[in-house]
Amino acid sequence: MTDDSDESLADRVTVLERQVSALESELRPLVNHDLPLVIGAVRALVDEDISELNGLPAAARRSAQHRRALREDVNELSNRVAALGDIGTGRTSKEEKFAAVLAFAFNKRGDGSKVTVTPEEIRGCTGVSRRYAYELVEAMGESVTGCRVRESEVVQTAKGSRRKSKALLVDCEVVQHESVDVSEFTTGGDE
Repeated sequence: MTDDSDESLADRVTVLERQVSALESELRPLVNHDLPLVIGAVRALVDEDISELNGLPAAARRSAQHRRALREDVNELSNRVAALGDIGTGRTSKEEKFAAVLAFAFNKRGDGSKVTVTPEEIRGCTGVSRRYAYELVEAMGESVTGCRVRESEVVQTAKGSRRKSKALLVDCEVVQHESVDVSEFTTGGDE
């Protein structure tokens, strides 16, 4: 019985050795060619110089976060462009001025959504007279959703008083989401 079981064990070891050799043959191209190719591709995608394989997952996560942030920025810019429309299409002069003022407000805004646009700034971005700039403040305050007029007032400060001139208050979030009103001024009407 010992000889039979030794032969049986030797036969199984021989079969296992052949299987291991066959697996090595199959894995050799993967290890020598395919795996370095995949690692190189991942390194190129994540745009980082990674020296060890265990650094790839973290680099891939950072790259994915960066792509998401870029995608959000692109979406925000696309929404702004859509809200402002194509300035070159047939509008009346007043509608072009509205579009220019709204574009100025969107560009001026920082982290908040509300922006104050003074008549002097309207003159600068539209090229109109001082009087017409004040008329645009009134007209936009009455007809553009998300815009309102801040009347001229005297404000008390630590050093005395200061005059705040009339201005247009623009809530960029409201203007951006009111596509019908923005469309009217940036595309020349309901299209």
